[in-house]
Amino acid sequence: MNRLQILNILFIIATIANCATPPPKTEKPKEVVPESKNKVTVTSSAEEKKELAFLESIVDGRNIPTSSQWTEDKYSEFTDQTFSTYAPAKEVIDFKNVDYPLLNAALYYATSRERRKLGMKPFRYSPLCEQAAYAHAQDMVNLDFYSHTSKVKGKETLKDRLDLVGIQNSLAGENIIASFGIDYKAGTPVYTPDQNLNKKFSYQRNGPPIGNHTYIGLAESLLEAWMNSPPHRRNILNPDFSYAGAGVYHYQDAKFHNIDKVKGVLVFSSKP
Repeated sequence: MNRLQILNILFIIATIANCATPPPKTEKPKEVVPESKNKVTVTSSAEEKKELAFLESIVDGRNIPTSSQWTEDKYSEFTDQTFSTYAPAKEVIDFKNVDYPLLNAALYYATSRERRKLGMKPFRYSPLCEQAAYAHAQDMVNLDFYSHTSKVKGKETLKDRLDLVGIQNSLAGENIIASFGIDYKAGTPVYTPDQNLNKKFSYQRNGPPIGNHTYIGLAESLLEAWMNSPPHRRNILNPDFSYAGAGVYHYQDAKFHNIDKVKGVLVFSSKP
């Protein structure tokens, strides 16, 4: 084989190598963002009217869940002085099955009792205040905000929220809070579920789990925080507020080991 033939063979081999099909490019997967049923959208005028009607009937006018243990007529049966004798209120809260009417009542009575202790008239229960409070607590959880100013169109202010439930031209106030569902001592270091064999929070590694609050215990914990805050304390002790209603809603905080937490709201009014 002469030199020219050898060069031709080498050229053919090089050409075949360079023509190999390149591997396909790996595209970065597109993130799929699920739509939230609570997503707020911008609509045309016609659509806006339809959406507002939906919000009024479903969100702003939402009903508080029913309870087999606590019904509205029990507000006339119990007072802030006798509520502590109600056995279900002393039960530990199961955060997979919260009795919201009972939890709302516990917070209402704890606050009303505080007024009586300080020589004031206790609050009178307002189902409309409870409805506004509970709806705002839900909105803060479902839409992930913590403010007196709501993200929901038409419910931005307390006045908006009271108008929607039927309380108008009233002197009113609102306390909000975010707190733990477990009976945690503030400022105390804890071991997390990832550090414990029992997958619970504890004060010692693999020690006894920190238990959930009772209904009364959680209410008193929320009230204590408010009473230690001058602006919230002033609302609770404002003599112009005669009526009140509470709303509390549970969530798990994904930012900290899905710990059980609640957002609570107390609405005060001069009218029922």
